[in-house]
Amino acid sequence: MNIYSKNLWTIKNIEFQGLRYFSKEEALKNILFNVGSKISKNDIQKSIKSLFQTGKFEDIKVFFSEKSLIFKMIERPLIYHINFSGNHIIKNTVFKKYLNQLGIEVGKQYNPYLKDIFIKNIKQFYFHIGRYQAKIKLLTTFSSNNRINLKILIDEGSLLQINNIKILGNKNFSRDEIISLFKLKDYKPWWNFLEKYIYYSDQLEKDLNNLKKFYLNKGYYYFHIDKKIVSFLKGQNKVNIFLEISEGNRYKIDNFFINGNLLQYYEKIKSFITINNNEFYNQEKIDTIIQKIKYFLSEHGYINSQILIDPQVNFRKKTIILNFNININQRYFVNKILFRGNELTQDVVLRREIKQIEGEWFNLKLIDLSKESLEKIKYLYDVTVTKDFVYNKKNAVDIIYGLKERSTGTINFGLGYGKDSGLSFNASLAKDNLFGSGNSLKTSIIKNDNQKYADLLITYPYFFENGTNLNTRLFYNDFKYHLNGMSTLMKKTYGFESDLSFLINDFNRINVGFGYTRNSLVNKNSFIKKDNLINPINNKVFINHKDEMINDEFLKNSLVNDFTLNYSFLHNTLKNFYFPISGNQTYLSGKNTIPGSDNNFYKFLLDTEQYIPLDEEKKFIFLTHFRAGFGDSLNQEKLPFYENFHSNSSNNIRGFRINTIGPKKSYDIKNLKECFGYKNNHVCESLDSIGGNAMAIANLELIVPIPFIKEEYTHFLRSSFFLDAGNIWDARWKQQKNTSTLQFMDFSNFKSIYSSIGFSLQWFSPIGPLVFSYAYPIQKNENSQLEAFQFNIGKNW
Repeated sequence: MNIYSKNLWTIKNIEFQGLRYFSKEEALKNILFNVGSKISKNDIQKSIKSLFQTGKFEDIKVFFSEKSLIFKMIERPLIYHINFSGNHIIKNTVFKKYLNQLGIEVGKQYNPYLKDIFIKNIKQFYFHIGRYQAKIKLLTTFSSNNRINLKILIDEGSLLQINNIKILGNKNFSRDEIISLFKLKDYKPWWNFLEKYIYYSDQLEKDLNNLKKFYLNKGYYYFHIDKKIVSFLKGQNKVNIFLEISEGNRYKIDNFFINGNLLQYYEKIKSFITINNNEFYNQEKIDTIIQKIKYFLSEHGYINSQILIDPQVNFRKKTIILNFNININQRYFVNKILFRGNELTQDVVLRREIKQIEGEWFNLKLIDLSKESLEKIKYLYDVTVTKDFVYNKKNAVDIIYGLKERSTGTINFGLGYGKDSGLSFNASLAKDNLFGSGNSLKTSIIKNDNQKYADLLITYPYFFENGTNLNTRLFYNDFKYHLNGMSTLMKKTYGFESDLSFLINDFNRINVGFGYTRNSLVNKNSFIKKDNLINPINNKVFINHKDEMINDEFLKNSLVNDFTLNYSFLHNTLKNFYFPISGNQTYLSGKNTIPGSDNNFYKFLLDTEQYIPLDEEKKFIFLTHFRAGFGDSLNQEKLPFYENFHSNSSNNIRGFRINTIGPKKSYDIKNLKECFGYKNNHVCESLDSIGGNAMAIANLELIVPIPFIKEEYTHFLRSSFFLDAGNIWDARWKQQKNTSTLQFMDFSNFKSIYSSIGFSLQWFSPIGPLVFSYAYPIQKNENSQLEAFQFNIGKNW
């Protein structure tokens, strides 16, 4: 840059020479004077600096001629094309996005100073994924009209394997003990001989940090890593790691003291410090104590407490005296509680889950419990808590709950065709957060040749202010049972159930309610063809050509009204609703008829599941699930068959067709063509189960992450390997001597167990949870109806 000027003069004209892509109007905006202004050398220098800051120019020279100021400018070239070559891990779209952030894109002027920034950051990214030999080159080719083409050449390099890890200075612990603390290893275990141990610098730092924690937790207060050398082997894509450590001596705690003005909290804080004299120094234990004290103080409003450990070391005795210097600082109260992200959900719905009260002292425990309560609402997720200090109040803080809302409504329609049921139509409507009120409504209908079904469930959370919920269900079902080829039993059912759900604490509820069911049983179209005549029969079935008849309680016409007392207990500590990662959920329910009912029975159901994380990231989770039920009559009669347990979508052993596990009807036949089920000599067994009064289903499941999917998708997709086992029995079955009688198969044997193994995929889709499974039965009977692939809508185990 050259400047030729006087000390001060008046400008009559301003000229710009060399402009091609940068307009004269834009140039005038970036200089500090106009025509007619009196300027100095300093004004020109500042104007040149302002023009350079636009990033559009390579060089600027200024000349003065006859009161005209002339800017001779060389513009930076315009980027005409950008090409990538050699990249496989990073896609072109990712590169382009980052280049755009730097201002390097087609149609903009090229700034060569950004080249080094781009190369440095891209190399750093490759380093983080173990590509330490990655090479990046940016080539420029000039074309006409001051345009430039950019070609980015990328050599991503290879992953570096660990050749050897050498440790020097360890005296009290063997090399194998130390290496066991590392994720980086230089050997391949026999059970994973295909594994390649790749070197990552970030992981090495984590491993060294774990090594330091290990020694500090064992009492080696002055442990130190003296040297860390990583040497790259030329031409081998391998590295050697050398570590030199100083273990030092092992120190014990001689005593501890608590210093600071702790008001009335001294004794409570002292109880947290569970350190005994002559106990070896343990850094992890001390850190845990500090966290407990801070949490306790945060429960009482002291959210900015400071705890400093001042150790007094006796090198001769190898002892340490710990001084806990505690400054509780100022006490804060909660000014306001706010919510962010609730576009539909009403404020009152969220606020009723909050335990912390505005205007009272800050209590971290109550705030955390409030967060957990919000997370249990199935249409909310990603709940966060932030503190916002109120600037005009010295000891006030606002609590802000950030959250996201899931889609709360689903409408489903379906058409199907079955050999027995004909054309089937089904529809369902579910709305979990009706008009943002927190109330839910679910309804469904089914219509085919065998069934007409309708169901309506309404839930009112916080029906009473103390957390009591109201659940009301209305239902209607008209169903045909084809027990054999000669009779059709029609059952019409309608009724309602209503209960109140009482909150015991944050994890437990008790439900008490009342139900009414009206069952109408009609046996019609019972006939047998004999001598070319059709003979209708009431409540009786011919079983052979000798005109033998049987009386079956299942086939009698009846009209029954049942009034039931319903009760249940729910314990829920699950973390996350649809895809739990930890915790337990136990549901124990029962019902029994009350005076005024035509039947006299009781039923109990236990459903419990436990999620056990197997790693810190909670990607691998072990699930145990057990479901058991039992029902019986309070008199000599059996449990009504329509109250039996069935192998439906929630009770089934995967790999077996729904409604086929458990007791089935059998009857004698003279002609095998009369059998519509399974044939065994002259006995025919029905295809579908009639259910039983006892049930036990167990499930073991290992939940594993799905490979090759991004972390953000794990909230919607996950997979598992499972083992299912169980059965449904009739505990009151009795062997009949007369083989002509319409009877149960023998399912009183509790040793009869079905089981299967398989793989499951769960997807929380826009229409609700979808579960896909593929199972292989490992224990079955010869008449088992198998169905390897199954698909369900709704929460599974």
